[in-house]
Amino acid sequence: MFLGEYQHSIDAKGRLAIPAKFRAKLERGAVLVRGIEPCIYGYTPEMWESKTQEFADKPLPPKERRMLDRRFYATAEECELDGQGRIVVPQTFRRYADLAGEIIVLGVRDRFELWSRARWEAYQDEMAQEDLSGIDLPF
Repeated sequence: MFLGEYQHSIDAKGRLAIPAKFRAKLERGAVLVRGIEPCIYGYTPEMWESKTQEFADKPLPPKERRMLDRRFYATAEECELDGQGRIVVPQTFRRYADLAGEIIVLGVRDRFELWSRARWEAYQDEMAQEDLSGIDLPF
């Protein structure tokens, strides 16, 4: 499980140090994919396979299936941690999520997310306005 919020920097070559608490989970690498919001999702290879199977089992109209396959699989990238616990975030992802300089790495249950600091702060402000009292939550 991925938990927590961490501030890290991404360098001009796209190298990002993964939080130490996440590294053991990513020994076999990670799969990066564009998120629904303007961020990057990162999955362990095992979780990516699980999500792929879950998605394949969903009945979808063919046109929607093709669109979503292209949206998530054609743009996905496998990456490995280097000896210093870093991954290289491809330029296309950095551009999509506006990742440069200081970024936020979030642990979000079954994945980690990469956010630009400005976008994360704006999203947090937006979330603070939401009334969650009507949702049946287990905590």
